Amino acid sequence: MRYAVLTDVHGDIAALGEVLARIRRQDVDQVICLGDVFECRVSKSRAAAHVFRTVEDVFEADPRTAELLDGVLLLRGNQEERIASLVPPAHLPPWTPPLLRAPLEHRTGFAVYCHGHPLPWRETEPGVWSPVDADFPGRVLVHGHHHRSALHQVPLPGTGHAAARRLPVRFDEPVHLASGARYVVNVGSVATAAPERGPSPAWVVVDEDAATVTYHHCDPSGSRRHEESA
Repeated sequence: MRYAVLTDVHGDIAALGEVLARIRRQDVDQVICLGDVFECRVSKSRAAAHVFRTVEDVFEADPRTAELLDGVLLLRGNQEERIASLVPPAHLPPWTPPLLRAPLEHRTGFAVYCHGHPLPWRETEPGVWSPVDADFPGRVLVHGHHHRSALHQVPLPGTGHAAARRLPVRFDEPVHLASGARYVVNVGSVATAAPERGPSPAWVVVDEDAATVTYHHCDPSGSRRHEESA
């Protein structure tokens, strides 16, 4: 199976449409969205005291979102969880529940795909956060949440406290995932990310049969190749 994986749209419909148009020109079997499709207008710190008045106070319910994501395997992010907790079900537009209450993860024999917010995160180096200590089945953990294109090789179970190693991310170049190692793949975001986190909009293609991951991004000029060095 070849999966195109995108995440962290945060309401940017234009960028989502651009990424999906690019993906349609790639030879993939399934598209996965790892969540945070919407942007909740109520911050985490204000959520407990929020008094619901209108859907628009909580998030922009644009029906084009569902149209664009038709046929995409959807997973749930923390933005969806917060929105679902703040908007009474009777007030939700009828097309939103499948997006707000999607599963937390998708598992194959090769990889676990998830948004990643419940995972154990730590700062592996200044400004670089990653769930490298997560316990996951298979060879690869593919996640979003931290809007950075990043790839880590992590120790095999039972090998003690060996350090995770960040590998360089080179766009449009498949990276072979060695059979004797495990990897944590941070997809990067559809929504605009800080420049130091890599170009955006970004997505990855995971080829489970070939054991490769390829990072992609939208570069309208087509004139530059981007690289984030480890």
